[in-house]
Amino acid sequence: MSTTFILLVILSAVGIAAIAKFSPSLAIIAQFTYPNAKFNAIGASYLKEKELAHLINSKSLDDLKNNIISRDFHVEGDTIEEMQKSVDASLVKILQMAKNDSPRSVRKFYDAYIKKIDARPLKNVLKAIVEEKELPEEEFFSQEIKNFVDSIKKASRDEMPAIFSMHNMQDVWGLIEKKALFMEIEGEIEKKIIQEIRAVPLPKSCRHARDLFMKYFIDILNLKAIFRAKYMGMDLSKENLFGEGRELSYWQLEHFLKIDAISEIISLLEGTSYIKPLRDALGEFEREGGSALERALDRHFLSLVGGIAVENTMNLGPGIRFIIEKEFEAQNLRAIIKGVGEKMSAEEIWKILVVEK
Repeated sequence: MSTTFILLVILSAVGIAAIAKFSPSLAIIAQFTYPNAKFNAIGASYLKEKELAHLINSKSLDDLKNNIISRDFHVEGDTIEEMQKSVDASLVKILQMAKNDSPRSVRKFYDAYIKKIDARPLKNVLKAIVEEKELPEEEFFSQEIKNFVDSIKKASRDEMPAIFSMHNMQDVWGLIEKKALFMEIEGEIEKKIIQEIRAVPLPKSCRHARDLFMKYFIDILNLKAIFRAKYMGMDLSKENLFGEGRELSYWQLEHFLKIDAISEIISLLEGTSYIKPLRDALGEFEREGGSALERALDRHFLSLVGGIAVENTMNLGPGIRFIIEKEFEAQNLRAIIKGVGEKMSAEEIWKILVVEK
């Protein structure tokens, strides 16, 4: 047997091993080519100042419906509530489209995110339970959450603990029973959503984008909770926080809880990406209150997920950016519907919108 033949056999074996090692990753990359190109092409009109200004100047809800020209959002109904619900339904259809266009290996990520969309109507139901009022009629898109709410509606108060426990919501019921502030109950729901999205099994090549996204999301939730509590003069314990995120360590967050002045907390964010957008928003904060800081954080979050999309362009990154942009577009449309329907001034409406810079 010649030396040349042996070398060819060895090189062939090495080549086969290399192909075996990298072919799954290459196959996954190929599966993302079409959906990511589609996500990048669609854009986000209702995060742009020009498009939003056109809607804000609508004279009535009918006028607003005629002004919303979108292949993504189909606004129907005659009342504020009906129109807002149609926006939510459109958003879920968009998420389902993104799910169906994406590789099977990441579709559970989109299922988990649809539960995040259902968190808002779920909070409305829980608030009614806390206030011992009639449960509102809400539309849910996750079958799991719909089943949970349907069980609640049929149950007596004595049966509630078992139902909450059956749906892994025993911590939420515990807060309801001890008459905790509703902000704490809302926070517990957010924690459940975080756990669900983090637990979704994904290909190795997609985990970094998902994990980075969730860490930034946790940072944003922590800062919002701290600013909201400080602005309202409420106590906030470390148990009310959402864990450690990307840029803010747990010890930093605990330190922020001990500080009363929001401006001082912002100054301590030096060295993080949050310092500039929050410092730039201090003037608006002095004029408008805490909502100015939340808007600044939302705009910065859009920028952060944009970075994730660029860094992870061959996997889940563009999909993450797409669903976040669409969620903020839906939020803006709901706000404009409410503003136009309630005859709010254009200036008032602008204060509750998230506009890309």
